[in-house]
Amino acid sequence: MAKIAGGPFAVGSDTPGSAPEEMPRFETRVADFCLDRTEVTVDAHSACVGGGKCEKAHDAGRFCNTRFSDRGDHPMNCVSWPQAKAYCEAQGARLPSELEWEYAARGGSEYRAFSWGSESPEGRTCWKHIGGSCKVKSFPAGAFGLFDMIGNVWEWTDDWFGDYPWPPTGGTNKIYRGGSWSRRFVKWMSPKLRNRWPPKLSGSHLGFRCAVTPTEATCPYGRSADGKRCLHGVEAMACPARTQWNGVRCARAGEPECPAGRERQPGHGCVLALDVKGPAQAVAATPVSRVRTPEHDADCQQNKPGRPSAYRYSGGTHHARNQVSAAAGCSNRDVGVGWNSTCCP
Repeated sequence: MAKIAGGPFAVGSDTPGSAPEEMPRFETRVADFCLDRTEVTVDAHSACVGGGKCEKAHDAGRFCNTRFSDRGDHPMNCVSWPQAKAYCEAQGARLPSELEWEYAARGGSEYRAFSWGSESPEGRTCWKHIGGSCKVKSFPAGAFGLFDMIGNVWEWTDDWFGDYPWPPTGGTNKIYRGGSWSRRFVKWMSPKLRNRWPPKLSGSHLGFRCAVTPTEATCPYGRSADGKRCLHGVEAMACPARTQWNGVRCARAGEPECPAGRERQPGHGCVLALDVKGPAQAVAATPVSRVRTPEHDADCQQNKPGRPSAYRYSGGTHHARNQVSAAAGCSNRDVGVGWNSTCCP
């Protein structure tokens, strides 16, 4: 592992056009922590399985690395979040928090555009790679001497997905970061980009690395109940007009620390009080729609032979959009929150 010195850190974006999930920008402090220099490899995970401490990874996917006899030094992929968590715990470690991951990938207060600096990803990471992942350490190390923080495989983090600035206490999706071998557009390589997936799912695009909080580390906002990680905290955040940051939220003068029905929880801000929690409300599914996007035809003609016409599918779930577009013979060229860009016959 590499020992990473913590410090003040600004998270998120406040510029026009930023992705909604990267807003609002807030200031925090990161404690010292240790992080694996590489993504956990197939050989390392297989040793844990052989020792009876880890569950065998999934191997149904075409590019799952356990399907190949010569990929022991590739990142372990096709592992669910619980499987990744179990491996780290077997090593006396844990998955990194989302905040720790971004701090490490950006070089801390250097705020690098990519782990290696500001230069294009071309020739500096494993991306746009046909045939699956690359060997770990195929490219020079980036910030803090870490390899493959950007590209190769996305990496699970410990946190549930939720709006900034506080990580939620639970949810339906876990955060993963860093881009992968299968991505073709620079936007996916940004260390600020927040991606998420249900924790039980896995894929050849997704792996992990482990973290440890040293026993001597000073946690600015206290430690978790099990002592294994430092709690999340927020120093300051830009608030809307006529409100100010009160330590947990933006509020008007004289308003209570938390809104009615919520209470302060260390590391998570204002959360629903236990006595007012009710069943989760169902989110109504919207129908899947399709529109022509000819501005992407050239990309389809170059990268998706036999599917020269670009269409954008919106609405529904990601799975529903995949089903509808596949039925039309289309293949994804890019995806985002609430939409799929496809190439079609």
